Amino acid sequence: MQLQSPSSRLQLVLQRTAEEVFEPDAVSDAPLVRFVAYGKHRRVFGWVRLHADRLTDLLNAHDELHLVDVELESLSSGLRGTVDEVIMHRRDLVAVQASGPRGAEARRQLTRTHPIAIQSGNYLIGGYLHVRPGADPLESAQERPPMIPLTDALIEYWVRGKREHQSIGTIVVNRDLADWIRVVTSEDLIEGLLRPE
Repeated sequence: MQLQSPSSRLQLVLQRTAEEVFEPDAVSDAPLVRFVAYGKHRRVFGWVRLHADRLTDLLNAHDELHLVDVELESLSSGLRGTVDEVIMHRRDLVAVQASGPRGAEARRQLTRTHPIAIQSGNYLIGGYLHVRPGADPLESAQERPPMIPLTDALIEYWVRGKREHQSIGTIVVNRDLADWIRVVTSEDLIEGLLRPE
C-alpha cells in the first residue's frame, strides 16, 4: 500500500507474508507482490500492493524509501529479523525487485532488448535492457535517470560467505552504484555464466 508522503520520500507499507486473512467484504484493487530492496549490506523484503505507477518511476521520483513492517537480512551474518520501519536512501539502494503494473500503454515505445551485466559491490546482476531501436545500450543506460529496469533478470550475491543466485522477472538497478556495466550475450544470461571481473 502506498501512502501520502513528501516528494522526497516514498512510503510503502509491506506485510510479512503473502497470505491474508480472508474477509468476505474486503476487495483488493491491486495484487500482492514480492518486494525486495537490496542494500550494500542487507536485504529488506516483504509483500506490497503496488498501484498505478511503475516501480521504476516511483524510485526515480523519490530520494528515500520509508518501508513499514519489513523483514531484514544481514548479508555478512545471515541473521534475519523484523522491524516496524526502515528508511533507505536511494543512493544506498543497489537494486529493487518487485513485479507490478506496467506503465501506461500510451507511454510505451518500440524498443529492442540487449543483454547486459552490472557489477555493484558484492552483487552481480544481469538482464535485458530495453532501448530504442538503433540506440547504443550503454549510452542509453547513462542517459536515463539512475534507477533502470532490467527484465528476465538474475542476481547473484553472497550471504555469510555463501553464494546466492536467483532468477527473477524484473529488477530495477541503481546505475550510480555500478562498478561496471557491460553488454553480454543472451547465452551468458540463460546459462548463468556471468562472472565478476
